[in-house]
Amino acid sequence: MTAPASPPGSLLQHAASLEREGRREPALDALRAAMAAAGADPQPQLAIAQAAMRLGEPGLALAAMQRALELVPGDPALHFQFACLLAHEGRPGEAVGHFQATLAAQPGHAQAWYLLGLALQRSGRHGDALAALRRTHALAPDHPRLPAALAEAEFHAGYPDDALPLWQAQLQARPDDLHALLRTAETCNRLGRHDEALALLGEAAARQPHGDLWMALAQTAEDVGDRDAARRAYRAALDGQPGWAFPISGLLGLDRGKADDALVTQAQVLMADSALPDPDRALIGYELGKVLDGRGRYDDAIECWHQANAARRRMIGPGDPRGFARAVDRIIATLDRPRLQARSARWPGNPDRRPLLVVGMPRSGTTLTEQILAAHPAGHGCGELPDIALAARNLATAAGPGRDWPECIDAVPDAALETAARRYLAAASRHAPAAALRLVDKAPLNFVHLGLVALLFPHARVVWCRRDPRDIAVSVYGENFALEEKLASDLGDIGHYINQQTRLMRHWQAQLPLPVLELHYEELATDPEAQARRLVEFAGLEWDPACLDFHRSDRGVQTPSRWQVKQPIYTRSIGRWRHYERHLGPLLEALDADAYPLPTGAATSDQASTPSA
Repeated sequence: MTAPASPPGSLLQHAASLEREGRREPALDALRAAMAAAGADPQPQLAIAQAAMRLGEPGLALAAMQRALELVPGDPALHFQFACLLAHEGRPGEAVGHFQATLAAQPGHAQAWYLLGLALQRSGRHGDALAALRRTHALAPDHPRLPAALAEAEFHAGYPDDALPLWQAQLQARPDDLHALLRTAETCNRLGRHDEALALLGEAAARQPHGDLWMALAQTAEDVGDRDAARRAYRAALDGQPGWAFPISGLLGLDRGKADDALVTQAQVLMADSALPDPDRALIGYELGKVLDGRGRYDDAIECWHQANAARRRMIGPGDPRGFARAVDRIIATLDRPRLQARSARWPGNPDRRPLLVVGMPRSGTTLTEQILAAHPAGHGCGELPDIALAARNLATAAGPGRDWPECIDAVPDAALETAARRYLAAASRHAPAAALRLVDKAPLNFVHLGLVALLFPHARVVWCRRDPRDIAVSVYGENFALEEKLASDLGDIGHYINQQTRLMRHWQAQLPLPVLELHYEELATDPEAQARRLVEFAGLEWDPACLDFHRSDRGVQTPSRWQVKQPIYTRSIGRWRHYERHLGPLLEALDADAYPLPTGAATSDQASTPSA
């Protein structure tokens, strides 16, 4: 006869006894037997999950919780515990649905709202995270861990004005909290309050000379154009941690072709080390390549960039040019003139005439264009504002769960569009003089969102910066862009990206009511006054000679071009790609004919009537 199966309770007791004796594997076997014996009873599954976690076997714990939920699918407490377990195991995206199931039954569960906010934050859904954490604050304003999470959410969702007082309150309570110090300084920089960031970081570094504080201080000094202060801070970081790739790359980028020879040798030794971690290889490789480019060692320069970009691809994966092409397809199919006109009939947009957006490929002359207009007494340079892209994301959230921009255009409430326009203007005019007639936003990738710009600001102007795509590609390939810019780490991908940018801009020119000026870098560099006059006229402003003296301005520039635009316009970057021609096969094969700028004197879209101020 077969012995009767042991009940789950006795198996759990046996597992607990084995656990106390330190016999891990037999204890786990007993838990698995208890799981099989539990049948349709969900209660033993909870005990199994808890014991499995104590024994370091999260897979068994997750399986037990999954089984319990299958047996009682509507139990909010089970959903909550399963969500906590998923989040603990680094699976926040899966946890979200279970936290939401808990809250559907228990909308006043403050801890579930808080943990939902964290899970959304860790999944990159910052707008949704902010809504959940604001709900937590409404239910439990004294939640001890909420302020830091809410500050992060406000910052990443694009509301630095709301984040700053939260960070400052944390600093007041904990003046030496490194994370709060760095985030407060970063938020001040986002708000253009660079002097406050410099003072905060300088005082903090004097109290606790931590490398991260020196690095933040160096980068802030670069943003305000203080090369000497940046160099001192980078050196302090390197002195504290010799061989640290971060300050080495900062110093190389600061001086480029004139970099210290000993530092260049140190960077080359590091790059030759096969054990150098990929993040360090990328950091040093991009900047060492620029040094070697500045010294005319072009083959060595591009070899550094090859290594840097290969390391970056290993870190974040390859680009997806086909996916980007499909995204452009969706935009073109969704946002045509009839659709935009129909949506504008419901909400006519903000009447403000000041916004002027400078768009195009990165490294196409967008910073130079902004500097020329910002030098005008009636112009204000906003830098690269993130707010249009954030508005697109937040509008999708406002349209409802699972919605994406621009497919959700008809579902977005008018009030959400009005709020987005108001918030954008607040960010763009944050430091603008009262007399400013043009607010110049030079975030180049706003070319993706010009349909939204037309909805929000029907009287806006757009300058499309164009440049020989081969020069663009070489400059992009050698630049240390943000990790999410996957299409910047492969020459062929860069070519496809330029093609899609051109294709989308041609669509906007045909479908949007906004005037678009094509401004060619080569023409601006070779005939600066004529092109600057053309630019200023397009902006609806009277000519002012200050526009040609933009390099004398002391305003900070937060882009990779920060040091170039502190010089008069030069032509030495035109045709720079020829130094690398034999390495550019994937790029040249990918580029479409329309990706090349029009020749001098060709008709451009600005020949239509220019709107009045």
